[in-house]
Amino acid sequence: MTPIGKPRANFGSERENPQELSVQSCLEGIGVSLLSDWDVLAFVYRHGASLTSADHIARLLGYESAVVGGALEHLEREKLIERSRSSQGVRLHRLLASTDAGRRRCFQQLARLSESRAGRLMLTKQLKPGSWTRGREEQSAKS
Repeated sequence: MTPIGKPRANFGSERENPQELSVQSCLEGIGVSLLSDWDVLAFVYRHGASLTSADHIARLLGYESAVVGGALEHLEREKLIERSRSSQGVRLHRLLASTDAGRRRCFQQLARLSESRAGRLMLTKQLKPGSWTRGREEQSAKS
């Protein structure tokens, strides 16, 4: 029983703090739920428009090529990045500016957060590990 005039504490999880909830809602708002997707998006953001291949990005980030390829496809479908047509396996990758102010604000908040170790740890905690089969699962769902 709570004392009169005292609100009940935490209707949700006691461990969730407001910043973690904000991070989770921003991740959902931009359409990113996998750590590999965030890592690839952050790579494209930090490197600006760059001519590279999924294999090259995979080597730099430490992921399998299939994981990076799936992440690039997902990010392009979410309209977070733009890729040129492939020429000898190399494409131009660049971040797309969102016309949705809320989505743009969320991405900027997450990008700032990822600049610190504590922020990166918080993002890692909120994101699921990537799966190389995701691309295949999404293709099967469309069929």
